[in-house]
Amino acid sequence: MEEYKRLNRWLRVIQFTYLAALASFLNYLTLYLNDIGFSEMKIGVIHAVGAVVMLLFQPMLGRILDRTQNFRQVVRVVLLACAAGVAITPFLGSLVWLQLVLIILLYAVIKQFGNVFDLWTYQLKTQYPNVEYGSTRGIGSIGEGLATFALGYLIAWFGFGVMFGVTVVLLAAALFAGMQIPNPPKAEKVEASDKNKVKVAWTGKLLCYVASYLILKISVTLISTFSSLMVKRLGGGSEWFGFTILLCGIAELPVFMMLGRWCQGEKAKRWYQLCLLVALIGSLLVALAPNIPIFIVGRVLLTVVYAMYTVINLEYVKTNVDPEYQGQVILSISAISSSVGYMTSSLLGGYIMEMGTQQMMAIVMLALCGTSFLLHFGGFRKTKAQA
Repeated sequence: MEEYKRLNRWLRVIQFTYLAALASFLNYLTLYLNDIGFSEMKIGVIHAVGAVVMLLFQPMLGRILDRTQNFRQVVRVVLLACAAGVAITPFLGSLVWLQLVLIILLYAVIKQFGNVFDLWTYQLKTQYPNVEYGSTRGIGSIGEGLATFALGYLIAWFGFGVMFGVTVVLLAAALFAGMQIPNPPKAEKVEASDKNKVKVAWTGKLLCYVASYLILKISVTLISTFSSLMVKRLGGGSEWFGFTILLCGIAELPVFMMLGRWCQGEKAKRWYQLCLLVALIGSLLVALAPNIPIFIVGRVLLTVVYAMYTVINLEYVKTNVDPEYQGQVILSISAISSSVGYMTSSLLGGYIMEMGTQQMMAIVMLALCGTSFLLHFGGFRKTKAQA
């Protein structure tokens, strides 16, 4: 078997098992915390603190990867620690504060560790051009959807203990698959004659892009955070929410597969513009939905947006950032957009859901997408070296 086929196979296993573990732990974490007696306010604080820890953890992890390129060792240490933490959490009922510390750390690490696998795949493409990001990441979306759908029934039958057990097994499977993948080749320093890369980690152009990406992610996260409540207000139950998430996982697969091949280099700008348009249409459908079917269409479109900007973000960094800084930049963007985006969307969405109307939600979504569109011109402008 050719080497790249073997790598693609194991990368699919990694994405499937990791994202299934992520869904198993995070999608039902709020319900678990509520079940053991935490109020909605305390649950919100736990998520917010986890987001702050993530903001500190991700850039540090990126610097380690840039300096060492030792993905195998990082994956081994982090996934072993996560599996151990998940395994012991449900047994710490009397040690409430220790349990909370573990939950916050697990939330901060597990939630964004998938970016390490994305970065690993992209850097392997330097040595193995036929390694596929789109199809491997798309398989992960199927794992995420199936895990969410199946675990809802397992929890109903056996209780929340099964959530922790399934997560540990899936993390162990992701770890085993990760040990079958080699480290990427060492990134060489970019010479002065290479005019297609910036020579520092952060530039004004990159900051404009990050601002546009952050606002776009806030609009998508605002909807995803309150999707279950929106379904409930439209008259649906938990089965409708689970069905919606399953459809979203299925919708991501072709987007990852196709865009991973089509979105290369300068083409990223046009795809990002299309991404913004789809985000606007999807968010307005969700905000103004008179019934569940229209809500589902909008929610699936926003999942397509998520798949699109995930691929575009990796391609943008690969094209515009010195290889010495790519790990730091990718994980920093992820940390900033996830932590700041989550906190902002939670506060803004909570206010709109409690005090506002569908029309207010639509106006807010229109403003967010419009602002992101304006900022993207600065993020995708050509530098003097590229002109």
